[in-house]
Amino acid sequence: MAGELKKIRQVFLDMDGTIYHGGRLYPTTIPFLNFLKNNGIGYRFLSNNSSFSTAEYVKKLEKLGINATEDEFYISTDYAIDYLKANHPSARRLFVLGMKSIYGTFEKAGYEVVDDDPDAVIIAFDRELVYERLCRAAYFIKKGLPSFATHPDVFCPTDQETVLVDCGAFIACLETATGCKLTVLGKPDPGFLRAAAARCGVKPEETLMAGDRLSTDIRLGINAGAMTCRLVGPGADLTDVPGVFPDYTVNDLGELQQIWMKDLEA
Repeated sequence: MAGELKKIRQVFLDMDGTIYHGGRLYPTTIPFLNFLKNNGIGYRFLSNNSSFSTAEYVKKLEKLGINATEDEFYISTDYAIDYLKANHPSARRLFVLGMKSIYGTFEKAGYEVVDDDPDAVIIAFDRELVYERLCRAAYFIKKGLPSFATHPDVFCPTDQETVLVDCGAFIACLETATGCKLTVLGKPDPGFLRAAAARCGVKPEETLMAGDRLSTDIRLGINAGAMTCRLVGPGADLTDVPGVFPDYTVNDLGELQQIWMKDLEA
């Protein structure tokens, strides 16, 4: 693998378990981002978590000490919009089971978020889940409307003493109740990384996907033809997935930076 990192023009970074954990920024994160900037390598934060808007993510990272712009994020909500535009251009009215803060993301893209007579259904990570809206989503799905989930994660990482039930668990609930299958987007769908790469003007093979989860982050990179790096330090998801092997395995971004520096010097 020596010298392979020289070809990388863009890095896609998972967030929780990669650049921070819960409310704590890893000390190697900012030096790594500065290293990328100093070497003319782009980066963008890729997240399956569709319970926050990009504006909220900017504020979250700002509190942690990272100055970021909305253009530096590509989250599963963004990919859902790109997917709809490419594959279901006639769908304009959406029933969204998700946080109200993401409604504006769909509306800015030209969609109308409605409670009745939708063209399609979007299931996202709703941290304020209302049973009646869950049932309403099931009703529209059962009617046969095109139905999409932003990502497959069944739980969201946290450093708190709780389990954050995520979108994948909602999918299981709705598919069981309706007998219908949803189209599941987000990581590890290779289209997610390919769409992000296209926005950055690079080819997938010129990118590196860095994250802690084999099932989503690393599998995404492999599926899309990108290089991959798994983080296994404190706060990382260490669940094993047979047959999924990253190109690099490091404890933190500082270790990846050291490997990269040696490649550039070679």
